[in-house]
Amino acid sequence: MARAEAWCRRDGDKLILCGELTVADIDGFHAEIDALGPLPECLSLELAGFEIGDGMAAVAAVDAVRRLAQGRRLVLRNSPQLLAHNLYRIGALEEGNLLVVDMREDEPYG
Repeated sequence: MARAEAWCRRDGDKLILCGELTVADIDGFHAEIDALGPLPECLSLELAGFEIGDGMAAVAAVDAVRRLAQGRRLVLRNSPQLLAHNLYRIGALEEGNLLVVDMREDEPYG
C-alpha cells in the first residue's frame, strides 16, 4: 500500500523529510528521493520530523543520504541519532561534503 503523504518537501535550498520510515516503506521512499530532479550544489536536509523505525529503514536512510550528497555539499539538520551515528561508522562524514548539525538525542526504546 502506498504512503498517503509525501516523504519529501522542497523549500528553496532545503529538503524536508517527514514520517517514520520502516521496511515496508523503503521502495516508495527511494522512488521519491530518485524523482526529486536537479538539486542545488549546497542542500540542507531537515530531519526534525523524520524517524527511522527499524534496521532496514536505517540502511535505506543512510543510502538515501549518501545519494543526496553525491556531487554536492549536504547539511543534515536535526538528524536522528541513529542516522548520524551510522553515517559516522561507515566513514561518510570524513568525505568532506556531508555535515551533521544539531543531531537529535533520541530516546531509547522501552
